[in-house]
Amino acid sequence: MIHHFITELKNRTLLIVLAWTSVMAVGYFYKEVLLFLLVKPNLCLFQQNSQYFIFTNLTDIFSTYLKLISFVGNQFFFAFLIYHLFVFLVPGLYFSEYKKYATFFRTSLTLWFFSIFILNSYLLPLSWKFFLSFQTSSDHSVLTFHLEAKIIEYLDLYINLYYICCLNFQLFVLLIVFVNYIKENLDLIKTLRKFFYFGFFLIATFMTPPDIFSQLVVGMSAIMIFELTIVIIILRIHVSKTF
Repeated sequence: MIHHFITELKNRTLLIVLAWTSVMAVGYFYKEVLLFLLVKPNLCLFQQNSQYFIFTNLTDIFSTYLKLISFVGNQFFFAFLIYHLFVFLVPGLYFSEYKKYATFFRTSLTLWFFSIFILNSYLLPLSWKFFLSFQTSSDHSVLTFHLEAKIIEYLDLYINLYYICCLNFQLFVLLIVFVNYIKENLDLIKTLRKFFYFGFFLIATFMTPPDIFSQLVVGMSAIMIFELTIVIIILRIHVSKTF
């Protein structure tokens, strides 16, 4: 019995390593496309002037491609690892436990894709628009500022924003688990509601550019999702009691 478990672990480890290696190899051949996809969300800010990046070290571009490929490969590696771990544990779970963990996995995966969409469609362009607003090129200005961004620094910025955005969205998975855990005690949810509100706006402060409008939008959106989650759970409780 133990021999079968060890064999399966070896096979799944080999599959994960092969998948990660394949993603890294494919990513190397399409490295220019991957880099363009990371730059694409900001093209709307450069309608008149073409966007360009500089490099001040001979190895900067090569280092950028290596970091980009490693970043993409690590995301797939983590996704494969979670999937194979879940499939490995499924035979030892009850059906109710399987259903619970499958829902948790699907929710986490959905929020992961949604966080990438929000980052590329809203957060990254808003961040660039806010910080570029301090750039001045007028002849009447005493000091002029013009951005010439390094490509490796832009990649570092994108990766940092990506991890911040994904981690914040994954907090909603923990929130759903917590609400489901205490769904029989709705009074406790009402008592902790103000702490959740404070936490949402605190997260929005770190997640968005330092302007009040972005913080309000993200904070209020989180509160709406929180309240909608509570309403759905309450409706499920009433439906289950009715039937």
